[in-house]
Order: sequence, then C-alpha cells, then structure tokens
Amino acid sequence: MGYFPFFVELEGKEGLIVGGGRIAAHKIEKIKPFGAKLTVVAPYLSEDIKEDPEINCKERPFLDADVDGKCFVIAATDDEKLNAHISALCQGKNILVNVVDVKKDCGFYFPAIIKQDDVVVSVSTGGSAPALASQIKKSIKSHLPDNCGDMAKTLLEKRNEVLKTESEEEKRKEIMLDMVKKEWKKSVIRIGTRKSELAKIQTGLVVSKLQEAFPEYEYEIVYMTTRGDKEKESPIPSFGGKAVFVEEFEQALLDDTIDLAVHSAKDMPNPCKDGLTVAGVLERACVQDVLIYKKETSFTKDSVFTIGTGSLRRQCQIKKMYPNAVCKSLRGNIGTRLNKLRAGEYDAIVLAAAGIRRQGIDNDSDFVYEYLSVKEMLPAAGQAVIAMETKKGTLANELAEKISDVHTAECLRTERAVLTKLNAGCHEPIGVLCTLDGHRMNLSLMEEKEGEVIRRSVQGDRGDWQNLVEKLCQERKS
Repeated sequence: MGYFPFFVELEGKEGLIVGGGRIAAHKIEKIKPFGAKLTVVAPYLSEDIKEDPEINCKERPFLDADVDGKCFVIAATDDEKLNAHISALCQGKNILVNVVDVKKDCGFYFPAIIKQDDVVVSVSTGGSAPALASQIKKSIKSHLPDNCGDMAKTLLEKRNEVLKTESEEEKRKEIMLDMVKKEWKKSVIRIGTRKSELAKIQTGLVVSKLQEAFPEYEYEIVYMTTRGDKEKESPIPSFGGKAVFVEEFEQALLDDTIDLAVHSAKDMPNPCKDGLTVAGVLERACVQDVLIYKKETSFTKDSVFTIGTGSLRRQCQIKKMYPNAVCKSLRGNIGTRLNKLRAGEYDAIVLAAAGIRRQGIDNDSDFVYEYLSVKEMLPAAGQAVIAMETKKGTLANELAEKISDVHTAECLRTERAVLTKLNAGCHEPIGVLCTLDGHRMNLSLMEEKEGEVIRRSVQGDRGDWQNLVEKLCQERKS
C-alpha cells in the first residue's frame, strides 16, 4: 500500500496544530505559504508562534472539540499518548491527521517540498525515511530552473489562447508541448566547444564553475568542427590565422545556436564580432612555453636541429636563442605533436605549458620539458587563459561575468588592448604579457622587426592601464 500524492487546495481551509515547540513551528513554516487558516493549541507556545499575527493561538491544553470543523490536524506534541488520542479522534471523524514520527497513526504525510509560485514539487518516502526525502529534494532542486513559476504563468496565458483557437485535443497537446520545450530551453545554457581533448578539458572546467555557482541551470555541451580543424596539414597563417578556430563559434552565437563558446583566449580574433564579447575568463594558468625533446638529446646555442612550431612568435624568439635551429610547421593536437616528436620528425617541439598541464601530459619519462623564461620567450596575448565568449546582454553573458576571475580578466583586457592599438593580426610575430603585483602593472611587448627581436616593457599603476598601453605602443613606433 502506498500514499497517493493528492494536491489539495488549502487556501482558506481550517487546520489545527497541537503543540507549540520547534517541530510545530517547522510544520507551520511549511504550510503557511499555501494559505491555510491555522490554529495552534498547546499549554506553552514558543515566541515565534505567538508573535505571528496570522495564527490563531490558544495557549492552553488540547480539548477534543478543537478538531471539529478542521480540514486537517497535526499532532506535534512530545506526549505520545496525547498524539495517539488525537489520531484516533480524527480518524473517527474522517479528519486527515498527521502524527509526527509515528507512521501508523498518520492519515497523510508531510512531503519535502519545492515551491515556485504555482509549481510545487513534493517528495515523500511514506514516512519511512524523511532524511532521504530531503536529500532527493535537494538533488531535484539543484537541477530545477529557478524560473519554473514564471514559465507556468507564461504557459497558462498561452494555453488559454490555444484552447480558444484549436478545437482538436491532439493538436492542442502538440502545440503546448512545443511551447513547453521552448520555455524550458531558456533555462539550458548551450556551450560550444571543439572536439579536441584539450578543448573538452577546458570546457569541463568552465561547466564545473558554472554548475558550482548556478546549479539551477542545465548545461548542454555542443561540439563543433572549425575550419582550422578541417585544414589539418597547411600552416595556420596560410589560410586565415588563429581566427579559423573561432569563426564558426561566433556565427553560432549570433545565430543563437549556442549561448556561450569556450576558447583558448590566444586563438580569439581581436575584437570579437559586433554584438559579441569576452564575458568572462577562468584563472590564468602557467603562461610559459616549453621546449620539449627526447632525453637522449641535448642542445647548445650553436646546435643545428629542427624545432616543430607553426607560431611566428615562437619561431623568431627560438632563432634568437638557437641561431642555427631550423623551424618547421607543426600541426595537430598536443598528443599528435608529441607523437611526431617521438617518431623523430622533429628534434624538439614547443608547446604551451598550460595545455600540457591541463591534459596531464607534462611528465612523460621519454622527454625533457624545458620551461622557457618569459624574458626569452614572451607568450602570446591571452596565452594560458580560458575565455568565455557570449552575446552581449544575455543570460549566459551574465553568468560568465559572475564566475570570471577579476585579475585574469584585467590582464587579458590589457593585452588585447595592445594588439588593438598596434593593429596586430594573427600573422604577426608579436608577444604581449601583462602581470600584476598589488597595485602595480607590468606590461611587456615582443615583436620581430626587420629580422630583429625587439622587446619593450612599461610599469605603472594598474588603474592607469590605458596610458600604459599607449606608452608601450608609442615607444614601439618611435
């Protein structure tokens, strides 16, 4: 036998609670939002109960006549005999009764409740395990959008319109189901990402942050293939630069196919397309580049060897460190690049520390991992930053802003401002790095000019970042 979960209209109905302590107060708190007229009887009533103007308080012993005319009764005293007497009395008069913690004397149970306006979700274990019901409730609530009440109001209005205009029941059901799906979809954040292992890991970090901060929303991952993924052999600069990994995502954001795109910030075009923005970033990882080579290999400044990298920024700085090195284009995901090194296609390769660390492949026993100083190998603007791109003014935009790391966002904004000021595209060998130390900002620039690697840096108050950008770029032109 089970308890059928009737939903009963309590507005204006008479209810009696016998008991004036903590448990009685808890039951009152649960029932009050549903509009019942409550009378509480007990020799002693807590201050919280007595001070509530909406409750009819009777500070005296219970009388049998107290149950007369009541829709329901709750026995919440610490007197087991009195509770059992109340239960028998109510059952004899066909009044619904609940005896706290005594399953056999209950005519109904208190469910664990989630309420959003007219939307009510209840969970009951038939009195067997209230703690389990509470846990199930928490699980449901964490996955339930917080605007279900608003959805219900919107759909009620639309349902009334459909009832007037559509006579066939099956068509009405179909129309309403489609409306529900559209309303529900507003509570699902669709996150676009590439299919590479690194992209999946980075997207997982974003989703974890969002779920932790906003568990009421659902997060759907949408995998996409970019032009950069399709053109696997040609050097990236030969067919559009780094933006080839982003174009499809920006169009999907503008078309509302996705709500948020996860990027490696260094791959993003500058600026974003009209209507789009970098809404937030995760905390920056290690910004360094890493020279990786087999353990049996060693290099000196004068060594002649082949380095795999498609980055013009890396190539010009490597040539400064190793003048006789030969740089060859290197494409593919991190695992593919390491396999090419292992197979002997290159003597060494250069990868970003952030990528190999996020994938957990920064300690292969076959390789040496030489972390290059930023003084010798200045990173790309946005390197090691996971960026969240959205449409401006959207829910996804708001959520991304709220989980964004403030310091990383400040550095990325400044680095991208330098690129904008220099009108630097993806083909140019330019490195930019912004670091913060308390209220101070250090801004560094590296570029290749007529075969020479030129480095500059400026320091100042972080609040004066725009003037620092201006100063750095003016020095570059002089």
